[in-house]
Amino acid sequence: MNNGEISAILLAAGKGVRFKSNIPKVMHNVIDKPMIFYPVRALVKSGIKEIVVVLGFGAEIVREYLESSFKDIGFRFVYQKIQRGTGDAVRIALPKISNQKFILLYGDMPLIDESVIRDLIRAYRHSELVVTTFISENPFGYGRVVRDADDNLLKTVEEKDATDAEKKIREVNAGLYLCKTNIVKKYIGLLKNDNAQKEYYFPDIFKFAIEDDIRVKIFESGSEYLLGSNNRYELSVLNSVLQNRINKRLMLSGVGLIKPDTTFIGVDIEVGADTIIHPNVFITGDSKIGSNVKIENGVIIVDSRIEDGVHIKPYCHIEKTIIKRGAILGPFARIRPDTVIDEEAHIGNFVELKKTYIGKRSKANHLSYLGDAEIGSGVNIGAGTITCNYDGINKYKTVLEDGVFVGSDTQFVAPVKIGRNAYIGAGSTITEDVPSESLSLSRTPQKNISGWVKKKRRK
Repeated sequence: MNNGEISAILLAAGKGVRFKSNIPKVMHNVIDKPMIFYPVRALVKSGIKEIVVVLGFGAEIVREYLESSFKDIGFRFVYQKIQRGTGDAVRIALPKISNQKFILLYGDMPLIDESVIRDLIRAYRHSELVVTTFISENPFGYGRVVRDADDNLLKTVEEKDATDAEKKIREVNAGLYLCKTNIVKKYIGLLKNDNAQKEYYFPDIFKFAIEDDIRVKIFESGSEYLLGSNNRYELSVLNSVLQNRINKRLMLSGVGLIKPDTTFIGVDIEVGADTIIHPNVFITGDSKIGSNVKIENGVIIVDSRIEDGVHIKPYCHIEKTIIKRGAILGPFARIRPDTVIDEEAHIGNFVELKKTYIGKRSKANHLSYLGDAEIGSGVNIGAGTITCNYDGINKYKTVLEDGVFVGSDTQFVAPVKIGRNAYIGAGSTITEDVPSESLSLSRTPQKNISGWVKKKRRK
């Protein structure tokens, strides 16, 4: 039996009352992904192909996210309209299971990765029922694992149903199981809700199995992969654990993080060796950072590709942009979506770009807005330059060919095209195309009036 012949049931129906939120619990982010992303990714990477998801509160939000984020996975969705516990959720999901065994886990396990699932299957592939446990320094809120004199599982007990002695047990139920399908089907109908929460607990099937001399195996794992959260404070702890894991991986691969505890880097971000990242940097989404890049304080990078040797100075905001080799940005540059900054270009302080191509070695060093523009190579953009790209209804394009020089305080009223090596005088408003190698001026001629100040003072 390979892992593809094992199904999975993913429990994602809960509201998460202690989060005090209208967002489904599994849709709260850890780093830059919803909690449910992580167990699904772990299942997929471990080779599980059939995943049954139990939905409840906010069902359509969760379903839409999963179908859009994991397009190659044919999820099977079932609905638990009233949240009556994990046992009831499994009962609803069982008819969708077509394999002889299944993994059962919660959708709010963001620290889990595929190694835990692979180890569980590898060690207990031929077992009938397996519960995963870990030792918790603070077991409050977790179900406890009670062993018998021979160190075998006697039972699991939920926190609210535990005796004072049982509450002192530090071995807890992680909420990850490997089960033989026909055994679960045999016992699932025997579950009762005579407990503090009036719910049907899935782990209660173990007592029926043990009574029938079926040994329930215990798979001991580590808390660093299995911690959950029931409120926003505990969620912040998971964020810290996962961020430390990401940062450690990057640093061991040759990335320099000057102050890692202030650096936010998303789960799937790739960063090349010898890149240096300063404090308070935020890199998220589908971003990729090359080698020998320098990213200074306060930079935000979202869904962008930064090539080798780029220097990003403090407090730049970059979104859905490609920045090519050797370019220099900032400080305080804002780069908006659909922008490409080519090799060795310079974008300086308080420059905003949107849907714009900046050619090789071109410069816009000061206080400009360039939107819906195509800027050639070797172009110099003076301070205060603006592309007037919007007439209130439509957007229009500005084209500056190679070698154009633009004086300060220039407005280009799009659509307009400036030919190769043309010069635009400072203070001009350009409303028509400018031929190559031409000088264009449109400012009002200067007029000096002698003696004007003295005459004004006499009044």
